[in-house]
Amino acid sequence: MVFQRNQPLVVKGTVKSAHASEQIDASKLSATLTQGKMTASATAKIAKNGSFTCTLNAQKASLKPYSLQVRYDSKIVTELAKVYVGDVFVAAGQSNMELNYAQYYEGNNNAYNFGKGLVKKTDLPKPLVDKNVKFVIADHDVKNTDFPLANVNLNAGAWLNADSTNSLHLSYLTQQFALQLRAKHPNVPVGIIQTAWGGTPIRRHVRGGDIYANHIAPLKDFHVAGVLWYQGCDDAMNFATATEYESQMTALINQYRTVFGRKNLPFLYVQLARWPNYQYTQNMREAQRTTLGNTNLHDSSNVAMTVSLDTDKGTSALIHPLGKDILGARMAAQYLAMEDGTTVPNGPLIERARHTANGAIALSFRNGTASRLKAMQPNYSKTASAIAPNYKSAPKATPLSGISNIAAPTTTALQGFEVANYSGQWQAVNATIRGNQVLLTAADGSTLNDLNAMSQVRYLFSGNPKCASILYNSLNLPASPFITIVE
Repeated sequence: MVFQRNQPLVVKGTVKSAHASEQIDASKLSATLTQGKMTASATAKIAKNGSFTCTLNAQKASLKPYSLQVRYDSKIVTELAKVYVGDVFVAAGQSNMELNYAQYYEGNNNAYNFGKGLVKKTDLPKPLVDKNVKFVIADHDVKNTDFPLANVNLNAGAWLNADSTNSLHLSYLTQQFALQLRAKHPNVPVGIIQTAWGGTPIRRHVRGGDIYANHIAPLKDFHVAGVLWYQGCDDAMNFATATEYESQMTALINQYRTVFGRKNLPFLYVQLARWPNYQYTQNMREAQRTTLGNTNLHDSSNVAMTVSLDTDKGTSALIHPLGKDILGARMAAQYLAMEDGTTVPNGPLIERARHTANGAIALSFRNGTASRLKAMQPNYSKTASAIAPNYKSAPKATPLSGISNIAAPTTTALQGFEVANYSGQWQAVNATIRGNQVLLTAADGSTLNDLNAMSQVRYLFSGNPKCASILYNSLNLPASPFITIVE
C-alpha cells in the first residue's frame, strides 16, 4: 500500500480480548515502520468501543518499501511487508472518472462506448506500466460501513502495481494524471484510491449519501495529497439537481477535506465535456464554474476546475469521450502549481460584464487568467494529444508543455457569445479581443445602444457547442462557458 508523504501515518483498527475478563493494555499495542536501519514506532490509543489508533511520524517519499508491523505484548499481530510512502490521490465521481478498459470496453456488452466505430481500441490510451504507481479500487457495495474492496484488490490482498494487466481496471484519467506526476517526481511513488461509481448523482457522494458513508468516511485520518473529481452527468438530467449542484459540490469539497484532515487539501475537478443528450448540461457547467468562488467553501485555495470543451477529439456524441490524456495533463499542471505554491493555471474565468459609455459590453476576467487572450480553433481530431515532458532536458516545463495540437490560431471572429434582455430573448453578438478584455457589439456592426435592454451575457451555453473560434489565453487554456448579468 501507499501512505502519504510528509503527513502523519495513521494506523487504525479494533481490538478484542479473547477472554471477557482480560483487559487490553494500550501500552502493549503498537505499530512500527521499518526500512533498513530506520525505525518509527507509536503506541496505540484505544477507545472504550475497542477501536485503536497508532499515529506514526511523517516520512519522506521513498521508492524503497517499508515494513509495517502491529504488535501486542511484543508479538506481531499483523504485518504489511511492502509499504510505500509517496503521493496518494482519491479518484472520485462517476463514470468519466471510473472509465477503464475492463469495465467499459472489454466484452460485447460495451459496444456502446465505441460509438459504432467512432472510437477504436487503438484510440484508447495504452495501459500505464509503472510499478511505482499502486492503486486500490472500491467495490460497488454499500451494504457495510467498511471500505469495500473490489475483487481485483481482494484477490491480490494488496494495492496493485500499475502494469499492462492491472491497469486495465484503473481509471484512464488517473492513469494519465499519475503519468504526468511520475515524470515530474520520479522518486515519488503514486497511490490511487478509486472510489468513482458510474451513474451516480452527487447526493450519494456527500455526507448522508451511501457512497460517502461507505467509501469516503471510512478513510478518516488517512492522509492524501488531493482529490480528483469528475461527476455531474446524472445531475444534468434534471433542472432541480442542476440548480442545486453548486451548493452540493461546495458541501462535498468541505466534507472531503474534513475527512482527510486538511482545510486546503487540493481538490481538482473536471467541468462537464460536450454532450448533446442531457438538457441541463450547460447549467451544470455553470454550477461547476461558480463553485470556484462560492463563499461557503471553508477555504477557497487549492480548488481548481479543468475545462474540457476542447478535449474530446471529435467524440462529443459519446457520454464517455476521448481526451483523458489532455484532462490528466491539465489537472496535473494545476496540482503541481498548488504543490509549488505558484499560480494555478486556468483558462479565462469571467469576472464581470458591464455596459460601456460607447454602447458596447465589456467582459473582464479573473485576475491572472486573461493574459494574451486569443481566438483559436479547437482540434476536434484524434491528433490532439498529451505526453509527459522530459524534465531532465526541460526542467521548467509543465504538463501543459506536453499537450500538442489542441487548437490552432484562427482569424475567424470569436463565436459563442450571446446577450439577452430581461425577457430572456437571446441574440448572437460580435466579440472582439481588446487587451485582457472582450468587447461585445451588435451582430450587425452597430453598438448596443439600449443599455437597459441587455441584462445578460452567456458564452458557449449549450450542451454540445460547435464553434470554430473560441477564447483562449497564453497558456493555451480555453475560457470556461458562463452566464452572467450585465452591470
